[in-house]
Amino acid sequence: MKKNQLALIFLTLITMLAVWYFKSPTAEQGEEPTIIVTNNKNQVLASMRDAIRNERNQKIADLNDIIADENASIVSKTAATLEKEQLSAISEQEVVLEVKVMNLGYSDAFVHSTSTGVEVIVISSESSANAALEIINIIHETFDKTESVVVNFMTADDLKRV
Repeated sequence: MKKNQLALIFLTLITMLAVWYFKSPTAEQGEEPTIIVTNNKNQVLASMRDAIRNERNQKIADLNDIIADENASIVSKTAATLEKEQLSAISEQEVVLEVKVMNLGYSDAFVHSTSTGVEVIVISSESSANAALEIINIIHETFDKTESVVVNFMTADDLKRV
């Protein structure tokens, strides 16, 4: 073995040990830290996000099966890879758009893109045509090929009744 290879192996080993050391709880702590997460996200919207995420994860798992299949053709593997990339890109864009809408001053927002268009649910006690137009413009900046955008303003109580 060359010196460079040996040095690389030792460097990798030291890095792995350092990561393990910092990630592992020490004996001096005695008790596990309590982590409290607080957010003002609406639970109904969170469950909607989870349902979409689970659906997409299942689709990605199916696509991974096609990609890993030795008997699948190159064409089907390429199509599966492209569809997987598109699903990931759409998910990322939805999250970014939710943040952009919330940055307009709303407590929570839900963005869901489908082949037929984009649906946006905004948690707000008041709605206006100008606010909806501003949100639609933000959606069109990201999803430039989207023809249909539906913006629904709802209060948290209205959303619970849906």
